[in-house]
Amino acid sequence: MTAHDTQSFFTPDVFFCQKTRLLSNTYNLAHTLLKRSTSDHLFIPIRSLQYLAIIEKNTFWFVDSLAYATRGNEGGRLIKISWHPLISACQRESLIQHMDCRVIFYGNDIQEIQNRLNIEFYQAMLLVDQRHRDSVKTNCTVSILPLRQPDK
Repeated sequence: MTAHDTQSFFTPDVFFCQKTRLLSNTYNLAHTLLKRSTSDHLFIPIRSLQYLAIIEKNTFWFVDSLAYATRGNEGGRLIKISWHPLISACQRESLIQHMDCRVIFYGNDIQEIQNRLNIEFYQAMLLVDQRHRDSVKTNCTVSILPLRQPDK
């Protein structure tokens, strides 16, 4: 993959939202890894779930690696869940403060995946941290698009 490649991911219609609390060690490790990255995003494979996490500054996207969709002439993987911290990192009172998040579900019957993500995502990040201590390289851009094209 070259630096000019773009990976496309689609967000289907929102199915359900809920509030949750992201543990501080998960949030902190995600941002430590992102700071080491050479990009504004970082891919974390979660092999135990066949998911891919995309970490961005204010959002965590979780992609089902087996779900594929097309919109017009463009194809890409489907995002099934996203986590959106409710406050910015600089508003936290301490590094041990857990982060309240809004969780968006882009389909039904994925509550079990959400429950498993709380553990599996952290474990997957630990593996990346151990293997790539000095820097993490991402050699593509990310395009996250709504699955439905906007009405013209």
